[in-house]
Amino acid sequence: MSITRFLRAVRLRVTLRSVLVTPVILATILVGVIAPARTASAAFACQSVGYGCVIDGYNATTMNNNWATKYYGPGTAGGIGNPPHNCTLYAAWMLANNGFPDPGRTWGYAGQWGQTLAAATDAKPAIGSIAWFRGAGVGHVAYVAQINWTNNTVLLVADNYNGGRGGYTSNGWTAFAQVSGFIHLRDVIDVRLSQAPHPAASRSKFGAVSLRFN
Repeated sequence: MSITRFLRAVRLRVTLRSVLVTPVILATILVGVIAPARTASAAFACQSVGYGCVIDGYNATTMNNNWATKYYGPGTAGGIGNPPHNCTLYAAWMLANNGFPDPGRTWGYAGQWGQTLAAATDAKPAIGSIAWFRGAGVGHVAYVAQINWTNNTVLLVADNYNGGRGGYTSNGWTAFAQVSGFIHLRDVIDVRLSQAPHPAASRSKFGAVSLRFN
């Protein structure tokens, strides 16, 4: 076979392969472009006048099991309701439940937490951190139970005061940008995952096991 005929044969084989491979590559590209991005759930995936939307066994009885009730429970400035429904009590209770020691003082109303704890507050979420909302009035705090790094949202779990009408517990997805800051006092990490970013839960109710930082 002459060199010319050999080169033509090679070209033909390359062309045929390109024809066969191109649709596969094109289909892969289209799937990547057309596939919808993950979107966050509604503001409240769960809302209950009881304690069905919180995690780790928090309820009207267990809320008295650690130091949180001393600063945010019944008879305190933030202890609204009987039993109380308020965001600071649950956020502090989760910190205590994760092993954070008694701070020896209150951090104020929710809107003051990020200022009182400014040295521990930044714009990056972590599982186990506290989402802080400066807001109007007394502000708000919630526990970060999951992080979705794909669409930059956090699953927040909270107990909520409801303006004298009792209160409710809730959990739902919120964009990073809607949070004033994240307070890092007792962050936790999912032991099944060794690399960040990751879209996983750390608390048992959401199907994962946690390891606490010291």
